[in-house]
Amino acid sequence: YKFLQPGVYVYLSHNLIEAVELGALATVVVEGEWNDDLMTQVQAPGPITA
Repeated sequence: YKFLQPGVYVYLSHNLIEAVELGALATVVVEGEWNDDLMTQVQAPGPITA
């Protein structure tokens, strides 16, 4: 998997009881420059046409 934005990503087991009891989670810290182009709205919202 390629992370496109820096930040802290968490994988948490779908079994929440197991996750709490066994600590079944993983964290990945991604460093780098924030790419605002990925989060910028390129077009104003408009009606949905079928």
